[in-house]
Amino acid sequence: MSKEDLKKELHHLIDTTDDEELLNIVKEDFVAYQTKANKNFDDLSDLSHEDRAELEELAEEDPDKDTISFEELKKEMNKWVSKL
Repeated sequence: MSKEDLKKELHHLIDTTDDEELLNIVKEDFVAYQTKANKNFDDLSDLSHEDRAELEELAEEDPDKDTISFEELKKEMNKWVSKL
């Protein structure tokens, strides 16, 4: 499909829908994509240096850091149930 045919099809789809929510979603996606394509888009640009550093630290953190095994969970659940 040529670029011109694609544009015509998109225009037709937009012109024939009355779904305002769909139109808003398409607009938001289109604007975000254009913004990202036209510059070094940074979703985190509104974060302070400290917040950004904390977020980067959390992203590098071991995902299993705060997890327990299923056996440990069962033991904890039994303790909790016995207190009821």
